[in-house]
Amino acid sequence: MRVLVVICAGLLTFSGCNLLDLEPVSQITSNQAFSDLNSAEGAVNGMYNNLQTPYMWRVQVLSDVASDMSQQIDTWDALIATDEFNWSVDNSEVEDLYTSFYRCIDIANNIIAYVPEMAIDQGIKDDMLGQAYWVRGLAYFDLARFFGGYPQVYGELGAVIVLTPSSGITESDLKPRSTLAETYAQAESDLLQALQLLPEARSSTVLSKVKATKPAARALLARYYLYNRQWDLAEQYATDAIAGKSLNVPFMSIFRNKNTEESLFEVQFSNVDINGLRNWYYPSNLSARGGTALHQSTYEAIVADPADTRAQLIAQNPARPVYYPTKWDDPQEGDNFQLLRLAEQYLIRAEARAELENFDGALEDLNAVRARAGVAARTAAGKDAIIAAILEERRLEFVGEGQRWFDVIRRGLGTTVFTNIVRTTGSQPSYSLSNAGRQVMPIPSVETRANNNVQQNEAYR
Repeated sequence: MRVLVVICAGLLTFSGCNLLDLEPVSQITSNQAFSDLNSAEGAVNGMYNNLQTPYMWRVQVLSDVASDMSQQIDTWDALIATDEFNWSVDNSEVEDLYTSFYRCIDIANNIIAYVPEMAIDQGIKDDMLGQAYWVRGLAYFDLARFFGGYPQVYGELGAVIVLTPSSGITESDLKPRSTLAETYAQAESDLLQALQLLPEARSSTVLSKVKATKPAARALLARYYLYNRQWDLAEQYATDAIAGKSLNVPFMSIFRNKNTEESLFEVQFSNVDINGLRNWYYPSNLSARGGTALHQSTYEAIVADPADTRAQLIAQNPARPVYYPTKWDDPQEGDNFQLLRLAEQYLIRAEARAELENFDGALEDLNAVRARAGVAARTAAGKDAIIAAILEERRLEFVGEGQRWFDVIRRGLGTTVFTNIVRTTGSQPSYSLSNAGRQVMPIPSVETRANNNVQQNEAYR
């Protein structure tokens, strides 16, 4: 199985940024990695460092380019295929995304396996284990939505669930994919376990954004329950995540500063461990690749209201008739990625409340986000109209953040909304998601070739 090949080859390779001033561990055995407190902390840091791979740009760009949010206007074949809903089983970026989640899972599995045996303070153990469960839960959630499907909408097969360190896995342990329900259940179990073990806050406000805490667990659980259509739990956990907080940070400041009060968790980057979002999303005349631009319809929606401050983070290359999101603008590409934001929790709760027919509460949450953006309150009436307004607000709020593809498909609207998407460049003037099976990406061929037990997604067989 490719998952095993990859994670065994890179077992406990924790190289990366010097997170929290602790030296990351690199190329060591499990015994060395968990020999004392410092080495165990290095392993935890390495786990976060490995989150950089999927979230440096692949999660965001692959999903946004697949949607009506962004379009690929340069010659990067893997992303052009994404724009056309034409993924192959050999798509290099899809393979890198898939294997990066399993690298995170393997490091988390090592922490979960070895930290309990260490002679260190129980509170420190619980914290480390909570962080490992949180990262593993995030990874299985991402594997489920990218490669499995969406509860009550599409998909039956989920991920290959691996819960032990790769060093103890042999060819006889090759497993098939679990069901989609089992994969989501594993993510839920991990996140609930994390919630029990993690601290409410860390020693500083910044540190609480750098490593997982109870608020980060609540926020991710709120997202999880939204996808799973468990509206009461989505509302509950979003409310818990919001408690004591408000949307006070100006929209531009969220992205021009690191670890603001808006963020419940940020994937950390530096000028050494760079974030690739600026390279893809920034105009080429401003020293970036400029290969991923907004669809014209998205741009027009963002600038439709002159008062909307979110339009301040849009730019154009005068030489090209397209517009770009400029949320991440560090020329050295050291911007963090805001993985969990407070605004998302308001919009999760708004959607859950609309489904529960608490329409006044739904509009209150929706309009809290709009007020921060400087635009007038919505007055939509009725469940369908309010949910449509919430989805549109999510489209405007999360430009470039990798939410749009999932928002449309989890609502069962993929083959309706993603129809005749006009492209500025390309071999065809527009593209449509006509095959429901392409609401998920293919399992990489290196995985299915190495493990005959892994079944390919239907549209790619």
